[in-house]
Amino acid sequence: MRPKKILIAIFSQTGTTLRVAEEISDGLRAASGCEIIFHTIHSLPVPSPAEFDVIGIGTPVYMFRPPFPVKDFINSLTDLKGKSFFTFVQYGSAPGACGNWIRKQMQKKHARDIGYLLTRGSDYFIGYIKRGYLFSADSPNQHELNKAHNFGQLLIRRLGSKIEETEKFDPATHPVYAIERFTTNRLYTKLLYSRFFKADERCDACGICIKKCPVKNIKPGMKKHPVWNSNCILCGTCEMVCPKDAVSSPFDWLIFAPFMAFNINKAKREKTPYVRVAHGDGKTVRIE
Repeated sequence: MRPKKILIAIFSQTGTTLRVAEEISDGLRAASGCEIIFHTIHSLPVPSPAEFDVIGIGTPVYMFRPPFPVKDFINSLTDLKGKSFFTFVQYGSAPGACGNWIRKQMQKKHARDIGYLLTRGSDYFIGYIKRGYLFSADSPNQHELNKAHNFGQLLIRRLGSKIEETEKFDPATHPVYAIERFTTNRLYTKLLYSRFFKADERCDACGICIKKCPVKNIKPGMKKHPVWNSNCILCGTCEMVCPKDAVSSPFDWLIFAPFMAFNINKAKREKTPYVRVAHGDGKTVRIE
């Protein structure tokens, strides 16, 4: 089977997932010459899956799970019987249940799983950055991008084979990660955490946090100061990019400190690559 049309749906904030997607796309074209359409998840219009032979889902890991917009996109898909899918996930320190959740949901929609690619991506998460750690700082590197290109070619070979061959599922999520995933679920985020993002007196209404929010959850309020709505995805971008360090979030709460310390120490024990950094005025700078 040579697919005529492939949809690659991605959620990419810093461009990492996009870079991997482009390499996979190049590999797919080199092996088959098929037509490939890119779709940015959480943007309109949403392509109809019925138009495609294969659907690819690409995403970073948020709180050891897919970001909420990715889950929404997958849940919105109707029955995919007769179609194939592949998944590619970028993680900085631990993939958690992200890839497993996507693959299981797509299989429930009766799509054929033809491939899973797990690569590292720079972990620009404010909870680690403010504590001085940037994990997987130089990823995806060229080796990982080459791996993505080869993955694209592999997908075409699997499509043409009757053998059901694909990668194993990721190991079960560590119990502490599972607790973190649960305590940052959508309901808690909507009803609790989203209410505690705020900008203090240092805010000069520059609008950068509004512009950079990937889901347009922040709107200008009185004197154009930011106001957070309830559709937050807990990416921490607003706090990360503020040039006045005026934004605070629940990630600054003391209750999260033990979890952040556990995550950082566990990643270091597992020899996850990292660099030490300092963050201020919306910029992250390496210090060693």
